[in-house]
Amino acid sequence: MKTSLPYWYITGFAALVLTILFPTSVIAQDNYALLKVVKGKIINNTGEAVIAAITIKGTAIATGSNAQGEFSLENVKSNAVLVITGINIETIEIPVGGKPDLGIIKVKINVREEDGIIVEANTGYQVLKINEQNGSIVNINNKVLNQQVGTDVLKRLDGVTSGLLFNIGKNNGNQSKTNISIRGLSSIRGPLDPLIVLDDFVYEGDFTNINPNDIENISVLKDASATSIWGTRAANGVIVITTKKGKLNQKPRMGFTSTLITSRKPDLYRLQQMSSSDYIELEQTLFKDGFFDDQIMFSNYLALSPAVDIFLKKQNGQISEQDSIRSIQALYNHDVRDDYSKYFYKQSSTQQYSINISGGGNINAFHLSMGYDYRNGEQYNQLQKLNLRFENNIRLAKNLDLNVGILYTNSKSTTGRPAYNSITILGRQVPYIQLAGDNGEALPVSVLYNGDYVDTIAGGTMPDWKYYPLENYNYDKSNTSVKDLFGYFSLRYKVTKDFSLDFKYQAQEQKNEYERNAGIESYYTRSLINLYSVINRPYGGLLSINDSKIQSYTGRLQASFDKKWKKNHVSLLAGAEIREAKSNGYQFTTYGYSSDPLKVSNVDFINPYPTFFTGNLQSIPGGPSFNDRTNRLISEYSNFVYIRKERYLLSASARRDGSNIFGVNTNDKWKPLWSVGAGWVLSKESFYGVEQLPYLKIRTTYGYGGNVDVSKSALPVARYFSNSSITGFPVARISSINNPSLRWEQSRQINLALDFSSKRNILTGSVDFYFKKGTDLYGESAYDYTTYGASNEILQNIASMKGKGLDIVLNSKNIDHTFKWYSTVLFNYNESKTTKFLSPSAQKLTSLLGGGNSIMPVVGKPLYGIVAYSWGGLDKEGNPQGLINGELTTDYSALAVSSAKDAIQSGTLKYVGSGTPKYFGSIINTFSWRAISLTANISYKFSYCFLKPSINYYMLIYNGMGHSDYGKRWQKPGDELITNVPKSDYPNNNSMRDDFYTLSEVNVLRADHIRLQYINLAYKFMNNKIGSNLKDVEVYCNLSNVGILWRSNREKLDPDYVNTISPSFSWALGIRANF
Repeated sequence: MKTSLPYWYITGFAALVLTILFPTSVIAQDNYALLKVVKGKIINNTGEAVIAAITIKGTAIATGSNAQGEFSLENVKSNAVLVITGINIETIEIPVGGKPDLGIIKVKINVREEDGIIVEANTGYQVLKINEQNGSIVNINNKVLNQQVGTDVLKRLDGVTSGLLFNIGKNNGNQSKTNISIRGLSSIRGPLDPLIVLDDFVYEGDFTNINPNDIENISVLKDASATSIWGTRAANGVIVITTKKGKLNQKPRMGFTSTLITSRKPDLYRLQQMSSSDYIELEQTLFKDGFFDDQIMFSNYLALSPAVDIFLKKQNGQISEQDSIRSIQALYNHDVRDDYSKYFYKQSSTQQYSINISGGGNINAFHLSMGYDYRNGEQYNQLQKLNLRFENNIRLAKNLDLNVGILYTNSKSTTGRPAYNSITILGRQVPYIQLAGDNGEALPVSVLYNGDYVDTIAGGTMPDWKYYPLENYNYDKSNTSVKDLFGYFSLRYKVTKDFSLDFKYQAQEQKNEYERNAGIESYYTRSLINLYSVINRPYGGLLSINDSKIQSYTGRLQASFDKKWKKNHVSLLAGAEIREAKSNGYQFTTYGYSSDPLKVSNVDFINPYPTFFTGNLQSIPGGPSFNDRTNRLISEYSNFVYIRKERYLLSASARRDGSNIFGVNTNDKWKPLWSVGAGWVLSKESFYGVEQLPYLKIRTTYGYGGNVDVSKSALPVARYFSNSSITGFPVARISSINNPSLRWEQSRQINLALDFSSKRNILTGSVDFYFKKGTDLYGESAYDYTTYGASNEILQNIASMKGKGLDIVLNSKNIDHTFKWYSTVLFNYNESKTTKFLSPSAQKLTSLLGGGNSIMPVVGKPLYGIVAYSWGGLDKEGNPQGLINGELTTDYSALAVSSAKDAIQSGTLKYVGSGTPKYFGSIINTFSWRAISLTANISYKFSYCFLKPSINYYMLIYNGMGHSDYGKRWQKPGDELITNVPKSDYPNNNSMRDDFYTLSEVNVLRADHIRLQYINLAYKFMNNKIGSNLKDVEVYCNLSNVGILWRSNREKLDPDYVNTISPSFSWALGIRANF
């Protein structure tokens, strides 16, 4: 298929050529005299000596001050400029000015900077100093990001960022791709993810494309003052990612990073699987009672489990009693987890390599980097990813700068082997399936059709209809290719010293190409060919294509004013931007495919055809489909900061967004959002006299953030299908009813905060208390579908929610000598609940039965709330008992009726708690001695619960889904004293009884736990030990997913991974070198 090259590719390439044409440095001779020695003494604003690094600007010549703050440099040009940097101080530049003795040099303390927290924060529109703003912003630098390893840059924020929670195990469909929440939720039916910003622009692509080794810092914007500048997509918070840059007058530097990450093979035996012996004994009971008779008599072509097949052959006299016993005993002793673990899982490894070069002259600064990742996954799946990034900043004229950047990502992934429990027999999870013989040979598994039956049909003229899991993955492969190009350029013109104009343009294109090649040897292809054998089917493989493309373009014009005079400081920016995002894609399947020689066949996707076994009409799968969507957004924004005497701060921001999504009603087309803030540095007042707390700041903000779901529209949305079998004409079906009043969601937030620092920064920190209220949220409400449409509910802006929380960050220097011990404590509290939702289900507590893993709004309860049946234990016959008005009962119909009425008053139901933690955070300790450092992160989550899966006899009998709790079931009188698992209800098979038990409070466990998240050990070689060509080399070892130190549930379940395989323990070895 022909594709045209986007015009911005050409524009970007032309800009790149221009940057190369400009000289990268200017070398000029000078006649300035050399000073034999230049000396000075550095102190901070409290009079204490400072240990700092002193570098001659534009050179690599440097020295350090001693414990008294004194330093000296030899052979310094009289016109040189000294750059002074250090921990917890602001970087300053001091001109030598021909003076050999610079005397006392005062530097300012960065009161909130400690290891890992940087002074400046990038909001995506401007760079602010932390102590000169009122908003709640967390800043994580490269050093802290490097304490964790892996290819996912956002995952490295886990456990090191206050107010940010990874909602592991939650499932909210396309509304949450990152599973990250900042200060809880701000929407119910709208998007839940924070906005991701890369180098000042919204990043629409897959965030895993971003190379973690290329990141300079990440700013997390949490409150309305910080996020409102981003408007209608920022209600869930904003994560601003800033990549590494080159600097003017910097000699070329090179950095190299290499990491090898190894993870243990997953432990499948932690999964709660029903034992093979129990499963076979149950199947034998079912077989004797005639449970399988209908299938055997009327659908004998359908698959039977191996044990049932043996029982049937013994009954029909096809095998002897002894052969039957021997075969069943072999199945008794087999656990399918053994085969999965041996043949389909392995120890995984990830290799990461990154190299970068940066530097600059008087008019040019550049940064060039390359990253390569190779992952050999635990299921033999593979991933290769290449990152290339180039950025160049050119001073075109005295007051005119041009910045050009291009980021290119190319990744290819290939599927591996089947996942645990993916091989089923007619959907039944049989725990004793044998995948390999005694010598490792592949054995067939009858997953859909009876193996003996298909052996006898068509006289052997049809392709083999058996499934061989141990071989099939070699013939059925899927590949995904992702190509992402993210480019931007900006022009900055400094009209005056204080006033500048910026024009920025960004464009991105991400292509996702999915291809499944199921050869003629694959079971999927053979099965389809056989299924439609009554027609002249094409013989050959299947090639399925699913391609999609995302494109975005942003143009921004911005004016900035920043001026300091006397005791005043004013910062003002105003701008406008226009943005367009397009997404389109298509998918189809080609039959009769062969790559060598290349050939395909035509099939009819429109008309249905009879299938082999039943003759039922079915359409051939894989017909073509297309999608296309364009969203446009235009915005105006401004931000204002006024500082008086470095102690009084006022701030305000405003933004107005308009979109093509809404606007059917004129008043809903635009959405104004705003925020205000105030700060007071109390410690700078003359009356302040707390000597042990030299810095104390109070700040508050109030404002509105917005949220918009680009998948929704105020207009009706229809989907077109193939021709109707009745009329022969194409069919259009309304999939979304029009709602002209549909508009933006909005979230209001107030933040009250305190920043402080003790003497000598022994203890620093911040405390933020916030309130959130979401209004005009999307929610379903009743709709008269007899007038129009096919649904009894319509989406409207009728829902509300509110929340509150507390973010505390404490940083301490416990020991600060040659041996250092620094600590960081993150404590977060968050609680939110639905306050308005018109859907009938939102008024019923029964909606929260089995909850906790997906959003279910019920007025007055958390969005991840869990309700359970009150538990009355087992009776003497092993039946689970509930409560109605304080009376024990086994009338499950009555319990269901009671739960739908006055459930709490009658005691039938009980609200147990939230499925997300109310309290969470981390304790990070860093120990260092000379060149060795050790960091350990202990994370915790408290005050939440989870629903433990257990045995459901109805699902076991009819769907074959077992659970290890079957072995703990009540079997004889007296067992009710030692177990809570009911007896089997077969043959009654009362599904209401099973629902009561599985959703009762006995299966809701406390999820509180403390986890050792990672340990990082590093040793740094300095240049005086490794030669002049290297600045420093650091070798490191990292341990992650170390384990749970404590958990409140006695069943030793991992609350974050109850129904899935938990991440394996990993260890990494790496090296970082800077030249």
